[in-house]
Amino acid sequence: MRYLRAKGIRKALRQFHFLCGIKPPYKVLLDGNFVAMCAQMKVALHERLPKFLQVKPHELQLFIPRAALAELELLGDEMRAAFELAQSFTVVEDVVGGEDSGDKPVDVTTAIRRLIGDRNERKFLVATQEVELRKELRALPGVPLFYLNRSVLVFEDISRATLAIVRQEEKAKLAKLDTNEKRKLDLVTADDSDDADAEQEKRRLKKARAKAPNPLSVKKPLKKKVRAKKPKHAGAQA
Repeated sequence: MRYLRAKGIRKALRQFHFLCGIKPPYKVLLDGNFVAMCAQMKVALHERLPKFLQVKPHELQLFIPRAALAELELLGDEMRAAFELAQSFTVVEDVVGGEDSGDKPVDVTTAIRRLIGDRNERKFLVATQEVELRKELRALPGVPLFYLNRSVLVFEDISRATLAIVRQEEKAKLAKLDTNEKRKLDLVTADDSDDADAEQEKRRLKKARAKAPNPLSVKKPLKKKVRAKKPKHAGAQA
């Protein structure tokens, strides 16, 4: 998986916006391990995340699953700083249901899986340190992922699953077009193709003209005129 710099993050977020409808204000779902790592590395999330996602502070909402908050609380003094940081986020209740549902509390990974579902309909960005969870979420369409590498926030590139699902949906939409709509689309596509061909031909001719020899470079060199020497007159003999 490719990891992005600031310019790449901006491009990926635009893709998630147009392809999946994920746009500011962003809703970021954080797991306990991510929060704990931020506390350990002294990462000021409330200041860093808006800059990282290139939005203003009020365009960002931070959420933590109830299960993650409970897990940090159970760890006691060892995770005191992380628990206090997590309390500053909005707690999102766990989704009930699924094969592993029951009276027992769910683990954080399961809670996040349920909150995301099959299509991330709640439009979360997910921040997690769990490698396996990121792998699972990467296989779902429309789930932006990032994590912390030491003190550096790392944003993952848009996944193949997202691109594949979007292409399938576009094909399905095209299949539903009636004959007239398809004809209009073909005409627009043909016009675009003609414009592209014309532009390409224009560039080719321009390039060909540029390659023509310079008339001055093929002009025959001028022969230098040699001035005839005047004959010397013989002097008078004594």
